[in-house]
Amino acid sequence: MSGNPATSVAEEHDPVIEAISRLAAFVFGPDRATRLRTAAILLCAVMYLICCLASRMAADIGVMRSFAPAWLAWTSLPAYVVFFLLVRSGRTRRLKDPTLMIPQNVFALLAIAFAYTAVGPHDRGLVLVLLALVTVFGMYTHTPKQSAAIGIVATLVLAAIMGILSWLDPVYYPPAHELIRFELLAGSMPVVVLSAYRLSTWRERVATQRRDLRLALEQVQKLAVRDVLTGLYNRRFMQEKLDQSVKRFDRYGERFAVALIDLDHFKQVNDQHGHKVGDEALQAFASAAMLVLRETDTVARWGGEEFLVVLPNATAGKAAVAMRRLREALSHTPVSASAPGLRVRFSSGIAVHEAPGNVAQILERADKALYQAKRSGRDRDALAARTGT
Repeated sequence: MSGNPATSVAEEHDPVIEAISRLAAFVFGPDRATRLRTAAILLCAVMYLICCLASRMAADIGVMRSFAPAWLAWTSLPAYVVFFLLVRSGRTRRLKDPTLMIPQNVFALLAIAFAYTAVGPHDRGLVLVLLALVTVFGMYTHTPKQSAAIGIVATLVLAAIMGILSWLDPVYYPPAHELIRFELLAGSMPVVVLSAYRLSTWRERVATQRRDLRLALEQVQKLAVRDVLTGLYNRRFMQEKLDQSVKRFDRYGERFAVALIDLDHFKQVNDQHGHKVGDEALQAFASAAMLVLRETDTVARWGGEEFLVVLPNATAGKAAVAMRRLREALSHTPVSASAPGLRVRFSSGIAVHEAPGNVAQILERADKALYQAKRSGRDRDALAARTGT
């Protein structure tokens, strides 16, 4: 049957498919960016190979001088081997032009200029088509200035070659014929260059818009889960974190602890020093918490001057040690230049989720422990009773 799981697994582990995948990774590169670059270079190499074969046929029928095909082949193919190896090895990854399109374009212009000198008088205009091809191919990778520069340089190079050849050998390169070709070149290349410039500009604008959109999306996502004042996670994010922690406990038995924290006498800080200092007190707490707590711990602003910490794989004792470290750090952390002696103190209620239950239950236990810490004199921790006791 087509839906047989064994058949699907066999197809997934087909040795032929795996061998082809390994071969493709070996040839084109291990990552997507490298594969795209090496594929572009191989495409150019194939185009050069076709041109070399066409030049060989052209030489056989007398359209091109006999020495030209060998020169084209012995310069083009080794050059593209070098281009391919440089890109495939990753040596160009940090360059502004990682695909080496500018060097490739320069090489292509030299090859076209050489081919122009070798083609017979009546068929030389065919080479100009390749010039437009190079310009069009580069518009998908070049900046607008680079596209314009390549087109202008190509036009000037061909114009110089036409003039020099007709001056050196006016019999084989009749000046009148070269002038006609130059007029055709001068009439068509500006249109090609302008099209390349506009397309490069449009592509660059789209890339900028996509980058700006990505940055804006990242900012929106950050604002959706972060508290603006402290930079900590917000209540919405922490609620999801708690739900995930409970699910992990139900599935894998991974217990966790929560610490519900309330800054002591925070209203007095606002009344005596102003709301600016109050905001700085919240920020001082957030900075100390992010510095002292483990990377695996999650701290969020729960509301007002309340904070909530989730400590995965932590016992009540380990959670209490973390709170003591945080309290010690805050005792040496200045809050505001306008209140040099002010320090942040807090009370916390610690509860461990080590028995089946929901988020509301563990938060209720932590809240009761916090109330007990406040009743006992503040600036201390209280452990919630175990579930069922």
